[in-house]
Amino acid sequence: MASLLRSREATTTTMLAAVAAALLGPALVRATTSLPPSGELTCERAAIGECDFRDPTSRFAFDWPSDWPARRLKVVTETGPRARARQLDAVRWISVEYVPDDPTQPEASLLQVTVLERADWIAQWTRRNAVVAAGVEVASGGQFVAIAWTQASNPYPPESRDADIFEALRPTAADVSRLVRFVAAAPR
Repeated sequence: MASLLRSREATTTTMLAAVAAALLGPALVRATTSLPPSGELTCERAAIGECDFRDPTSRFAFDWPSDWPARRLKVVTETGPRARARQLDAVRWISVEYVPDDPTQPEASLLQVTVLERADWIAQWTRRNAVVAAGVEVASGGQFVAIAWTQASNPYPPESRDADIFEALRPTAADVSRLVRFVAAAPR
């Protein structure tokens, strides 16, 4: 009898947890997606954190704002030689690209971030004639730093729908520092 009672209590507890998760889903659980070595990523369900991207090597994290329109943006990422072709010494490079409403207009970067080893970032500043990463250091963690820059001007025709949306989405350096970070290693 006691085991039957414990079994019912366990079932009730499990059912209550399932109901709470269904009702409070985004508040309880935020999924993250591991960044692939390269590719284009879109976001379907930012509200539940499905579009919070993590680099398993550097532990760099990009948290997609839940109020950004998913169908208007995509993340492009590179590692290895492709990342280094975009920025000297880059370990990881990402760009958040705006996809315009007008198909005759080109995509434009809202934000670009380069992850560098701290030693390489310092060395770039001390070398003569070095191509230093353009941008501002927005995050650091362990041996890595994240350098970010945003589009200097709105590339879309004034007063167009795309110009308005692009301007509304364009982050400041302070905004970027809330979107990117380095996560601590999981305790063992």
